Amino acid sequence: MSQSRANKAPVAEPKKWQRTPTSRMDHITAYLMILPSIALLAIFVIWPLISSVEKSFTDYNFYNSTYVGWKNYEIAFRNPVFLKSFKNILVYIAIGVPLGIIPPFLFAHCVKKLQGGFGAAVKTALYIPSIIGGVVSSVIFLFILDYQGGLINNIIRTLGGTRINFMAKPTSALLSIVFTSFWGGFGYNTLYQLAGLNNIPDSYYEAAMLDGCNAFQRMIYITVPCMKGMFLLCLVNGIKGTLMMMELPMLMTNGGPNNATLTPVLYIFNMFTDSAVTKGYMLACAIIMTIFSAALTSISFFLIKPDKSLE
Repeated sequence: MSQSRANKAPVAEPKKWQRTPTSRMDHITAYLMILPSIALLAIFVIWPLISSVEKSFTDYNFYNSTYVGWKNYEIAFRNPVFLKSFKNILVYIAIGVPLGIIPPFLFAHCVKKLQGGFGAAVKTALYIPSIIGGVVSSVIFLFILDYQGGLINNIIRTLGGTRINFMAKPTSALLSIVFTSFWGGFGYNTLYQLAGLNNIPDSYYEAAMLDGCNAFQRMIYITVPCMKGMFLLCLVNGIKGTLMMMELPMLMTNGGPNNATLTPVLYIFNMFTDSAVTKGYMLACAIIMTIFSAALTSISFFLIKPDKSLE
């Protein structure tokens, strides 16, 4: 009996790379689940993008189109107004993005110490500017910065000073838009940073204090490395939001004075109402903007590489 059992061939186990009937069904189910998302992505993103790239090489104007090659791109890169808008957006990013990361990071430390109902009220108040939108924000700050009856100029006039026309000078107009954008995004950036701070284990700080680290050293060697992922999120969101900025410069300055606050998106929007400009040229400008945005975002991911785990 024992000999017959010994002579039986062992049952071969399936290799790890072989799919069992159950695993095949799981893969089919997974593909069916993501199929609607892929279809929507193809219809509303991939196909419009391919069509836009194709039409950017033509003089497309809704009625007919003729292939013109790289002419639209050459016109865009030789257009001083379009190039000026890119210079402006780089200034917006250089000033606005750090403002959207550093002050909220510091203020989040203060909010973290607040407890109870007062802490919840502060968090709610911080988020209110984020939900009112760019249009309302621009109107609010136009009333504050208005040359005739604005709040700041009324205070300056009361103190015996000379009123300042913030929107008439390139530098002050650009800084006014940057500050308005900073005010609108300060709340949710602070809450992002607060969520990141709350996710850092207290044991890290306790161990550092036992080693004799002061508050500054704990921030440099514990807080900042653990917050890399949140910094990356705020950086990418800040770059994306700044590149897409249109409402604030359109309502506050209309891109002026002398195109000092013009953004690429506002430039493309203004070209849409110009009958002398073909839609192919507009699409070429939009494609350039898309490539520029993707390049800046890729650089952000390259510069900041958050650790997967610090445990």
